[in-house]
Amino acid sequence: MIDMAKKKFKRRNWLLERLGEKWRKPKGRQSKLRLQKKGKGKLPKIGFRTPKSERGKIKVGNKLLEPIKIMNVNDLKKIDANKQIGIVGSAVGKRKRELIKEEAKRLGVRLLNLKIKKKKEVKGDNK
Repeated sequence: MIDMAKKKFKRRNWLLERLGEKWRKPKGRQSKLRLQKKGKGKLPKIGFRTPKSERGKIKVGNKLLEPIKIMNVNDLKKIDANKQIGIVGSAVGKRKRELIKEEAKRLGVRLLNLKIKKKKEVKGDNK
């Protein structure tokens, strides 16, 4: 496992804000970035790709875990807690999320994106 920071390739987005941070290959005829002039930024090349063993995995602490989509309680039983981490689907409702959370706690499975909002208490309704 290589523990190096991922390189960022900047676009020339200071010219136009609407370009954003997303990478696009420079195609202009006189583009200094396309011509790879010194001091004008780097282009991504083959050697910058992540190793096959790390692709698509999520780093949690010092472990690399494979994300698994969870749509119901039965999906939790298929997860290996040492190698995989659960991500609850966006279409799953509140009631099923509660059931998934309880079952995950019982099985010792980690969930990445489970955020259950608590009901807000209304102040002044103590009549």
